[in-house]
Amino acid sequence: MNELRFPGIVAAARDGRVLADNAAGSQIPDEGIAAIQQFLIEDNAQRGTYGRQKRTSAILQAARERFAELFDVTPDDLGFGANATSISLDFARAIAHGVRPGDRVLITSSDHYANVVPWLWLRRFGAVVDVVPADAFGGVDQEAYAAMLEREPLLVALPWASNVTGTVHPLEQMAGMAAEAGALVVADGVQAAPHFPLSIPETVDFAFFSAYKIFGPHFGVWYAREEVRDRFFRIDDPFLPSEEFRWTMETGTQPFELLAGWLGTTNYLRDAGDGFLRVAMERFAAYESELTRVALAGFAQRADRVRLYGLPLAHERLPVFAFNIDTRSPSELGAMFEAAKIEAGVGNFYAPRLLRTIANEHHGTVVRLSFAHYNTLADVERCFAVIDAALAR
Repeated sequence: MNELRFPGIVAAARDGRVLADNAAGSQIPDEGIAAIQQFLIEDNAQRGTYGRQKRTSAILQAARERFAELFDVTPDDLGFGANATSISLDFARAIAHGVRPGDRVLITSSDHYANVVPWLWLRRFGAVVDVVPADAFGGVDQEAYAAMLEREPLLVALPWASNVTGTVHPLEQMAGMAAEAGALVVADGVQAAPHFPLSIPETVDFAFFSAYKIFGPHFGVWYAREEVRDRFFRIDDPFLPSEEFRWTMETGTQPFELLAGWLGTTNYLRDAGDGFLRVAMERFAAYESELTRVALAGFAQRADRVRLYGLPLAHERLPVFAFNIDTRSPSELGAMFEAAKIEAGVGNFYAPRLLRTIANEHHGTVVRLSFAHYNTLADVERCFAVIDAALAR
């Protein structure tokens, strides 16, 4: 589906390779690459008053508007940063002045470290960090979560979707519970955003995303409710207009060529969605569900010899699959994929708490296959051929 629009996919096919590590980062379409080049050649100027500077300012605003359309929010709700981890750390710094000794912060063992490390840093200001354990399938232990909310945390950091198991967590329900407990609610939307049209719950105060996971260049995006912006981001300076609240979070000169690349990517998305970004994501989700169905059927056929982590096979997930074979180390299996010219990830994928819970027999290390809408059923079949070869040895 649309794989020919991605030069990286075309190059991989020419070399006989399969790109099966898309949870780590996606490919960028022709339109995105061309837009970056065009900006650097024709429009490489900072914001200001003359023609090219005005075009640069327009690119910044248009990029914000396209993300607003994709996430179904307003452009004022959004800002940019270096990457998702940097953005979450920036937010932790923005709220640190309000942390008092003994304030509680709640994180989960199910999340990527981008939604863990920033909140552990708040211990320097006296915060007490509680960790919700993962359940046997890698989800958030809901009973433990409810109990820890009774401690009235200052902030609750929640996962939206797992970059390891492909689980889509019940974010709206968990965010509502956290808001009722009086907490600031932060959501990690990095892994969810490439796979379906997001609707940010009203009870989420702050969320962060990675453009390079959504077929764009390398930069990050954040969402913040108006009340949060007023409370934490506002600059109290009569020489700065009120809308310049982003000076505290959207710091310094922005990567304008990358924002131009995002506009190119969204042109591709609009073409895929008959003019609508969210329609494109709906179509990608429908296509990926077929990839997921075929992959889950393959794991089910080998369930006695291959350990797939996450929800039971009958449950839906994103096209992200972490697994191990007991008779092979993850590094051995990863080497077999590499020899077969398949890019499969091996490691803990910055989710060590999660994998120490569900894959402790391999010391928290797994092999991961992850697909996007430009992958094919033939790609999935090639991956299982490697698994079968490993089982036959």
